[in-house]
Amino acid sequence: MPRDFSLKKSPLAPANEPKLLPVKGINLYTFSAGLYSSKRDDIAIFIFPKNSSVAEVFTRSSIRSCTLDWNEKILKNKKIHALFVNSGNANTFTGNHGKQSVRSITDQIKKTYAINDDNIFVASTGVIGEKFPISKVLKSISRPQISKKWIYSAKAIMTTDTFPKGISYTSIIEGKKVTITGISKGSGMIEPNMATMLGFIFIDADFGSDILKKLLNENVSHSFNSISVDGDESTNDTVILASSRAIKFKKPFKSISDKRIDDFKKKLRKVFMTLSELIVRDGEGATKLIEINILRAKNEKDARTFAKSIANSSLVKTAIHGSDPNWGRIIMALGKTYININSKKLKIYFGKYLVTKNGLANPSVSDNNLSSYLKNKNIKITIDLGVGSKSSRVITCDLTKKYIDINASYKT
Repeated sequence: MPRDFSLKKSPLAPANEPKLLPVKGINLYTFSAGLYSSKRDDIAIFIFPKNSSVAEVFTRSSIRSCTLDWNEKILKNKKIHALFVNSGNANTFTGNHGKQSVRSITDQIKKTYAINDDNIFVASTGVIGEKFPISKVLKSISRPQISKKWIYSAKAIMTTDTFPKGISYTSIIEGKKVTITGISKGSGMIEPNMATMLGFIFIDADFGSDILKKLLNENVSHSFNSISVDGDESTNDTVILASSRAIKFKKPFKSISDKRIDDFKKKLRKVFMTLSELIVRDGEGATKLIEINILRAKNEKDARTFAKSIANSSLVKTAIHGSDPNWGRIIMALGKTYININSKKLKIYFGKYLVTKNGLANPSVSDNNLSSYLKNKNIKITIDLGVGSKSSRVITCDLTKKYIDINASYKT
């Protein structure tokens, strides 16, 4: 059983908890199954109207939770009737017991909520390799509950998170108000290829699963796939975009280029970007948010490779934590990609300060200026390669002793 950390709130956290709007047609229930050493909600269940639509992306890890195998199987139906999420146990590397636990959970939800199909998605997060406590889970979710406020769901899925992550927006389509509410969790084991995290975005607009899939793909690469805390990709990463389809329109949507949803798409992008950034702001032990921008690369692949290399460099992240203007570590991170770089065209910026030019250190900027800048909570590093027109953006955080303290005692 993982210990309940009760960690001090991240210094990068928002000042207030999010005010999450309910999504029409979706009922939320939370439970305490005792998956942590202290009593707290550790399960959230969302119940949708029948024939609600869904899209999902998973971790690319070669070892993954059996929950994702189940989800991938039912995703072919393009429908969602319920979503079960637990924290405290990842249900990964748990063999046949883990697989049967997923089946037992879905069977119990069908019984409790009078569901007659298998379109029940399951997500788990927590310790890998521990036997899944199915008896505790089934006992808790079989008891009827009163529908909860949505903030409770964001709290129930937390592990080492120090604050609940969520955001809501509304948009007008054909004169009707539609709601977008998203929650996410994640704090460690986060790398910019989905990150170690769960993300759930709920809407009530009448969009089919094909539209949701296109919207999900359009947004996930610039949000959840562009964050890093420690360079480790998880076995359980999941992002789900689901709709109750409660708000109907005159004409069905067949393309995400439909002008009627221009404002909706802007709001949806904000939800994705905010949820992913909140994960980095809650990076285990983090004290600084670092935005890395690669400009004028030859192609998108190179730009992304450079950004990820810097974001995942322990030497870069520890230097920034100590406000040490050792930009040579960025040179190292760029060079270890083995991608050719024209040093004379390379420009590195710390905020507004130009650090390198013409293949040399910029003599007009002092280490004192750079060190002073690096004391800020929000740091921007810009790399101008000067060889093309493609760009990439990744956000990460500093690496601190507190990160070691947390991860040296996760189970104990």
